[in-house]
Amino acid sequence: MIDTIDTINYVQKYNSSYSSAPKRLKKPTAEEYNILAGIYKNIKLNKKVIYFYIKSLKIREESLGFMHKKTADSYNNLANAYYEDNNFEKALSLHEKALEIRTKLLGTKHRDTASTYSALAHIYFYNKTYHRALELYTKALEIRVEVLGDKYPNTAVSYHDLGHFYAESEEYELACPLFKKALEIRKDLFKLSHPETANSYHNLAVCYYYLEDYNNAYINIVEAVRIRELILDKNDKLLIGAKKNLAEISSKIKKYRKINYKLSLSDYFKNLLAVKI
Repeated sequence: MIDTIDTINYVQKYNSSYSSAPKRLKKPTAEEYNILAGIYKNIKLNKKVIYFYIKSLKIREESLGFMHKKTADSYNNLANAYYEDNNFEKALSLHEKALEIRTKLLGTKHRDTASTYSALAHIYFYNKTYHRALELYTKALEIRVEVLGDKYPNTAVSYHDLGHFYAESEEYELACPLFKKALEIRKDLFKLSHPETANSYHNLAVCYYYLEDYNNAYINIVEAVRIRELILDKNDKLLIGAKKNLAEISSKIKKYRKINYKLSLSDYFKNLLAVKI
């Protein structure tokens, strides 16, 4: 684990080695504050992440002005940190500022603009503003397909996000092909033991389950469990959840086959009676 005392003094140590005056510290740059934020992000100290991203943003606003790509990046970084801290109101405001800059500087069909659309969609979805969330998820996907192509990690993310939106709306027939597309991309790009591949298998299994296609649900949940057993601890909640779903789907298959068997047997005896008459 990273020693937090060392991370607190990282900037001072870094700058002192380059300072011409040993007893005087150079003011940290925006980039150095971003490095610190990244360190604290890795050890999940989100308040510190927010603190250092605020420092970075302030420097960029003062030195670069509002209408600059790096300022937009700082708004985006800080918005994501507030989102992780469940402060969705601040996250929304900051993402909207990032979007304003990015659409003016980069245009409406740029990968960074698509990322902002996606981030905003998550917040609108959380706030139950579903029509706006759907609009932004769709925009993000369209841009990523056009700009990045159909075989790119972020494109798979957009297929997944839109699929998740429809699944949460219980429109599984719309969610299923989107989850399939995300899975196809992830199987091509990542190893079969990748966590995102497992997530796609799991989501597809859930969709098939609610569509009462239990055989396909079973095939996909087995793959999700297999991958998660390879890469996760046995007590991980994702693995435990997948195993519970596997048990539920297996139970449905057994029940479904038993019902079908009884129906076919009943039909058989009816046919026999009809022949005798």
